[in-house]
Amino acid sequence: MTLASNNHFLQTIRHLREQEEMLIYDRWISTTKTEEEAVGDFLQEEYEKESIGFPGCPPPFGQEAAVWAAKIVYRAAQLLLSRDQTNKDLGQMLAGYPATIDAGAILSADLCLRCLPDVIAKAKDINPDDALVPLLEEVLRVWHYSGVGYFKGREAGDWTPVLANDCLRRLYVDRVISRRDVARAISSALRSEIRAALGDHGSFFWKELQQYDE
Repeated sequence: MTLASNNHFLQTIRHLREQEEMLIYDRWISTTKTEEEAVGDFLQEEYEKESIGFPGCPPPFGQEAAVWAAKIVYRAAQLLLSRDQTNKDLGQMLAGYPATIDAGAILSADLCLRCLPDVIAKAKDINPDDALVPLLEEVLRVWHYSGVGYFKGREAGDWTPVLANDCLRRLYVDRVISRRDVARAISSALRSEIRAALGDHGSFFWKELQQYDE
């Protein structure tokens, strides 16, 4: 992570996507509607580039979810250093997504939410008892595709949008395997999909799963 003092919303998200680094602000900087629209346009371009490699037919880009997620990560990064806000204010600034969570929303939000575990780790380094940590972990619990590999031995939230979309389901399986997330791999929602993806080589690539087949 890199410290910064003067950066706009778009610059921050662009840096996150291009450098895989989160800018941390030493003061609170609000976003404007114009900045949010620019971030939405940028993330749509990022989604279109990324979705070229998706299996099957990618769900449509969800701009509302993408901008909401970008604001969550942006605000969380600022809150690591700018902490004049009360715990009540934290909940308001990191409020949940107000619309329907479908496959397009999940993959669009993941453009930024996949970086949230790193922000949480930084918050824990600064203060393990920080009230910010459980709020951000709740975001990952709801948007559990972005939290694959973060929670150990904890069941994910709603599987409905994942199982309803072939593209997202296959991407989810790939991420579970790449991050060796045992809790997700043995879940009733993905167990058969994981075994099918591993095929006859499962015992070689992921030996730990063998104990759950006995």
